[in-house]
Amino acid sequence: MLWFYSQDRRTIRIETRYDNRAAEYVLVVHWSADHRQEERFATALLFQKRLLELEMQVNAEGWRKDGPPLILPDGWPDTSPNH
Repeated sequence: MLWFYSQDRRTIRIETRYDNRAAEYVLVVHWSADHRQEERFATALLFQKRLLELEMQVNAEGWRKDGPPLILPDGWPDTSPNH
């Protein structure tokens, strides 16, 4: 999924997906055109915890959601992932 946040003329793009080859949850944050941060998680619990932390961070910094999330056609688990 993709989420977009905006503040003034700046934007953040947050991407969440599942890497089937590595069996990991992936969080990618594009803070600007030239700054990309990728984090990987072995379990859904750790992944969800980090997403909540990130959401609280961007909200506290004054970022606002810019439209609904976009569902990506890929990036879903092929089998039941670790929890």
